Amino acid sequence: MTASVAGAVRAVIAAAPAGTFIRNADVPGSRAGVNTALSRLAADGEVVRVRNGLYWKGVKSRFGSGIPGLLDAAIAAAGGDGAGPSGWSAAQALGLATQVPAIPEVAVAGPVPSLRGVRFHKRNNLARRDLSVCEIALLEALRSYPAFAEVSVDEFKIRVQSLAEEGKVRLGYVEKVARKEHSSALRRNMTVVCGKLPRELFA
Repeated sequence: MTASVAGAVRAVIAAAPAGTFIRNADVPGSRAGVNTALSRLAADGEVVRVRNGLYWKGVKSRFGSGIPGLLDAAIAAAGGDGAGPSGWSAAQALGLATQVPAIPEVAVAGPVPSLRGVRFHKRNNLARRDLSVCEIALLEALRSYPAFAEVSVDEFKIRVQSLAEEGKVRLGYVEKVARKEHSSALRRNMTVVCGKLPRELFA
């Protein structure tokens, strides 16, 4: 590992905000050199190793930098695109349930990563990659409803409308992706929950 690679890695880490996930592929330099530099920074407590090739810059305190949330780490490990909470994790993320699952669940549209303590679910609809994490959570909640939820249909509708009005979900995109899903329950719940919401929310 050259000094220039080590310096480039340190510069990337220094510029990254606290709470940021950093992939070795995102750092310039040879893979071997970048991996060595990140490993040394992890050993020094500058970053936390999540899994091979994925690190996290924590928030410095007198107790150390802490560790990332397992759900966030799982989504980062999946690469972000088309990944989001599933099951109770989706319901809790959307405010449809207060129960925090003992094992986080994540739906992935793409290769399924390996991360201890997380349950991954493979989804084949690659159109999901155009959605945000919150929008994936909504798809997953619609897919499983009324399981993994503690709200009525009307309460579900109100929550979805609020998320759309706050700009956290783009209902038009979610609707288009839902049409390509294999799950008939998801498509049915999309109509039941979102069908009578103001159409301007789908623009």
